[in-house]
Amino acid sequence: MEYNDGLKHKKDDSYILKHKTKEGKEGDCTECYQNPNSRDLLYKYNADDMMLVRNYIEDHLTSHHLHKSVTPDWCGTCKSLKKYLVRVV
Repeated sequence: MEYNDGLKHKKDDSYILKHKTKEGKEGDCTECYQNPNSRDLLYKYNADDMMLVRNYIEDHLTSHHLHKSVTPDWCGTCKSLKKYLVRVV
């Protein structure tokens, strides 16, 4: 039976995260070192992911009044979200 999670079972009955295995590192982006095949990332070209990013920015700016702006930092190669850059007043 196979589970749909981020773990891989090893021969010694231990578990490891799939993205840290040899097979998981084969498709890693050379700029941000993230695996574009991962389901945990947010992408600039995905409309649902962009709505999540925009909602987060709106919530953040509403709750933190001293923050002037929030800019998402996207990977230039795979277009995944690396981090948010916050500008304080």
